[in-house]
Amino acid sequence: MGVRPSAGAVRLARFAALVLGCSSILSSAVAGEPAAAPTYHKDVRPILQARCVTCHRKDQVGPFALETYEQAKKRSHDLATVAEDRSMPPWKADGKFGPALKHDPSLTEAQITTLRAWADADAPRGEPVVSEEAPAPKASNSPWLLGEPDVVLEMQEDFTVPATGSDLYRCFVIPSRLSRDVYVSAIEYLPGNRRAVHHLMAFVDLHGNGRIRDKAEAGPGYTSYSGAGVPIDGDLGGYAAGNQVEHLPNGVGRLIQSGADVILQVHYHPTGKPEVDRTKIGLHLCRKPVEQSIHWANATNDRFRIPAGESNFEVKATWHVPVDVEALGVTPHMHQVGRDFRMTAVLPNGSVVNLLDVPQWDPSWQHTYYFQERVTLPKGTQVKVVAHFDNSAHPRNPHSPPRAITWGPSVSDEMLVGYIGVVKKGQDLTRSSEKDDLFEILCRQYMRKLNRERYASRP
Repeated sequence: MGVRPSAGAVRLARFAALVLGCSSILSSAVAGEPAAAPTYHKDVRPILQARCVTCHRKDQVGPFALETYEQAKKRSHDLATVAEDRSMPPWKADGKFGPALKHDPSLTEAQITTLRAWADADAPRGEPVVSEEAPAPKASNSPWLLGEPDVVLEMQEDFTVPATGSDLYRCFVIPSRLSRDVYVSAIEYLPGNRRAVHHLMAFVDLHGNGRIRDKAEAGPGYTSYSGAGVPIDGDLGGYAAGNQVEHLPNGVGRLIQSGADVILQVHYHPTGKPEVDRTKIGLHLCRKPVEQSIHWANATNDRFRIPAGESNFEVKATWHVPVDVEALGVTPHMHQVGRDFRMTAVLPNGSVVNLLDVPQWDPSWQHTYYFQERVTLPKGTQVKVVAHFDNSAHPRNPHSPPRAITWGPSVSDEMLVGYIGVVKKGQDLTRSSEKDDLFEILCRQYMRKLNRERYASRP
């Protein structure tokens, strides 16, 4: 058995590889000149701007900012360490399982080596590098990740979350005031209070059902633990911790009809002191004609019980594909004792298509993973999820000592949902005769499932 090299030896090898791979540095070494250390402006800032500042800036999920030299220098050794162990930037999917994924922020070996060499050289500033080809990046003061939205929807009044008590699922009706039908390429959720907001979902209401429910209950909004709690006419996805918004591919969008209400469901978790929230939704409109509308189906299991002390409890879920579709991406969702998540598709011919594997679940980073190429799922395909939960004693377990955990809405309960974003294969909404009926198909399928479960549960 070989001897495992030390961390210092690994860092030295990485630095040597970078030096040998760079002809200009190699020439200096041959001439007897010492290799120049990386500098912030020339080498480090481009890495941070491309991979870190999205989260590490004001009003975002990062616990500190990395927008200036002083901020980066203060944490230079920490940056190198988390880059070397690949805990940052966060990316939980196994890149060797399933189709290639978009938006992977993982650093290259050369970038990791640069961060370590910069930290070990006491983080030199260097001179700003500006050219027509590569102007100096500018820090954004906007809280919106994709820039200012075309339309901003906002809760109509503040909502106060009590200091203690059970988790709340509150729905707020927001008039869109749209004068025409629009397709959106990205929907960005901006929590008004990230301490108290656990996750968000939004729905389209064309018939005023949410307003009726809202008037019947005192205070801002109304309580609903199951989605919007009223019949809806469309879905607008949602937000969970660490989820990064991205534009949909050209030709794909989400429809919001003229005059529609948006029902925003917010899961609040009391923090120990009163919290005030006023969440916003940013709509980025499609710039090109939309041929297909994306909808999010899901494989869900809400009937499980994880015994106390069980460290590797398996739960499965299945979604049966009702029509020919193309899958664009996947969003896993579990809570605190989730351990791993895997999604596959069993096609009607029996062949298996791998979709996503998250070998180490982290509830703080619930990404939406988009495929680089669409995955065709014919009618009759079974989308299968297999997940494991660790209900032993560990820091993330909300119960000490551990107790049995079942499906439930609270952070201290558990969930298993595998969302999958799909478009109807062959759909072309630019044709006047084409109808987007995929949402109706999914709703009918869901109601049939509920009715079967209700019938099966009768004594």
